[in-house]
Amino acid sequence: MGFGLMLLAFLWGIAEATFFFIIPDVILTFIAIHGFRAGLDASLIALAGALIGGSIMYIFAVKRYDHAYRFVWRVPAIQEKMLHDVQVSLREKGLIAMVLGPIRGIPYKAYAIMAPGASIRFIPFFLASIPARFIRFFLTSVAAWYAAEVLFGYAPMWVKYLVWGIVWVIVYVIYFTIHPWKGDKK
Repeated sequence: MGFGLMLLAFLWGIAEATFFFIIPDVILTFIAIHGFRAGLDASLIALAGALIGGSIMYIFAVKRYDHAYRFVWRVPAIQEKMLHDVQVSLREKGLIAMVLGPIRGIPYKAYAIMAPGASIRFIPFFLASIPARFIRFFLTSVAAWYAAEVLFGYAPMWVKYLVWGIVWVIVYVIYFTIHPWKGDKK
């Protein structure tokens, strides 16, 4: 896959771990349509970006927790209850809560800013971030590759792109139904 798409996956990993609300899986699955190896490479590159972004947010929370909290709270679909639930789950379950967070649709950035307050040191946070980010990146990429290769193997590329787009529209309609966009948060 081209350098431009891989760079986009890397930057998207950073952006989603800090301020962006669309998950890197969108671009990762697009890349994976073109081949298993491309999806794997893109997942690893997005992981590197996510680790940088998560580290930035962790350090931001250590230095200026109130600012980090408000910054994340202003991201669309993040509510105070979600941030409170992250705080409680980190205190009760530790880093396993962060690893399982993506299943519940809870953004990684929320765990990054709440981890210092739960007395989770940086190195354990960083190490737990690897499976917390990579597992979903890899699984969605494999699913997209499988769908493109097996389910739609003989379909023209435009059909694969159409299915990809429809799937992501459905995913985000469901996500924003569960986690509503709360408008202007001042």
